[in-house]
Amino acid sequence: MDRENEYFSASIRNLFTLADKQYCPKFTAFLSEEEQALALPLAEKCARNTGMQILFWGGYEGAVRKMLGVFPDGFEPERELFPIVGYTAHCRKSDALEHRALLGSLMAQQIRREMLGDLIPIEAGAAIFADERIEKVLSTQIDRIGSVGVQMEKGTPPLENVQRFEPVKGSLMSPRLDAAVALLASTSREKACALIREGLVSVGHIEEKDVSRHLKEGDVVIIRRKGKFILREIGRVSRRGRTAVTFDKYV
Repeated sequence: MDRENEYFSASIRNLFTLADKQYCPKFTAFLSEEEQALALPLAEKCARNTGMQILFWGGYEGAVRKMLGVFPDGFEPERELFPIVGYTAHCRKSDALEHRALLGSLMAQQIRREMLGDLIPIEAGAAIFADERIEKVLSTQIDRIGSVGVQMEKGTPPLENVQRFEPVKGSLMSPRLDAAVALLASTSREKACALIREGLVSVGHIEEKDVSRHLKEGDVVIIRRKGKFILREIGRVSRRGRTAVTFDKYV
């Protein structure tokens, strides 16, 4: 894992080197949320040292998978410069395209995962975001997703409320990670601490083993096999000293 992180970090630094030498914006492949979390502090440091600007973008507001763009002095970090293309796979309203089938069908065309952004099932089809280098494959070689026949069209419909949540409300003695995990996993504080120490919990997409870490609004907490949550609100402290909290669970 350390070697993988070193290789990943080197690829981010190399992006700045190339942007400087060739004096043009440079972009990563699509990054997972975990990769974005690893890339952000290093990219910010490199940007400060070089005077360049950075931007993460995945093709639409609220994208999960995103590219990192590095922009030399003289280039504005504009979304339109990202090598991202959007396509819509149309099917009959009676059919449904699932994310797993979308990913499987596309990767069956020898498309690497990092060339694909978000794959979003919509009514009578799916929106697909991808690296523009595979546009020819999307436009000419995709006519089925799983067992469903599709027609590919360049462009995507407006995407609103793509991500759905269900609220999880409760109260904590303090907004510590172990207390939050106990609430979210419906378990005891002791078992919550064990989950954290075993490396099964991340905050901000980075593994966190400090059970006493204090959470703040906007923090994303992932508990393996339990789900992904975002701390939406820290409320008032009750007379008994308990703090009201509201999490949104990704569904």
